Amino acid sequence: MSNNENPLDALYTKGAVTDTAGLYDDWAEKYEADLKAIGYAAAERCAAALAIADPGLSSPVVDLGCGTGLSGEALKAVGFADIDGYDFSEGMLELARKKNCYRDVVNVDLSQSDAVLDKGYRHAALVGVLHHSHAPPEALSDTLALLPKDGCVVFTLNDETLRFPEYTDYIDKLISANQVEVVSMEYGPHLPTRGVGARVYVLRKL
Repeated sequence: MSNNENPLDALYTKGAVTDTAGLYDDWAEKYEADLKAIGYAAAERCAAALAIADPGLSSPVVDLGCGTGLSGEALKAVGFADIDGYDFSEGMLELARKKNCYRDVVNVDLSQSDAVLDKGYRHAALVGVLHHSHAPPEALSDTLALLPKDGCVVFTLNDETLRFPEYTDYIDKLISANQVEVVSMEYGPHLPTRGVGARVYVLRKL
């Protein structure tokens, strides 16, 4: 990616990102301002959907790919108490640590099967994580393995990701195998000023 290229343009172009962690490290200081400028809606939508799925606001919640903490802030705002954030970008996590939304923040490579410690998580969030330049659909199974029966995972599939049928096919596979049920699935805004939408899913582990 060239120095003058907008990171969003790289992320929404197939094959444009070869060093995703490096991109986010370099982008960290401007990340939130850039997203808020185009109406980023995923964090609030996911937090609201998870709160509806569990009105009791059961904790703890693991926020995978938490970045600078926008998703953690949104989860905290709707009432979830104990939230841990995991991400592979130390630049992003430096900013997340400064916020009063996480009890713990961990720098890990989420592609490793043992990257996340078992801390009795009730729910999980994958906000903006399932994407061709980020995580494959199999990350859903890895995430569900962290949760108890009836635990929920909330996640987004944006318009770009929806172009890759392996993501929705994998969800259908989990449903057919009676591993999960769909609590909710709603299409809505993701990056409104760019005309980008996303589905927000909540799946409950069976």
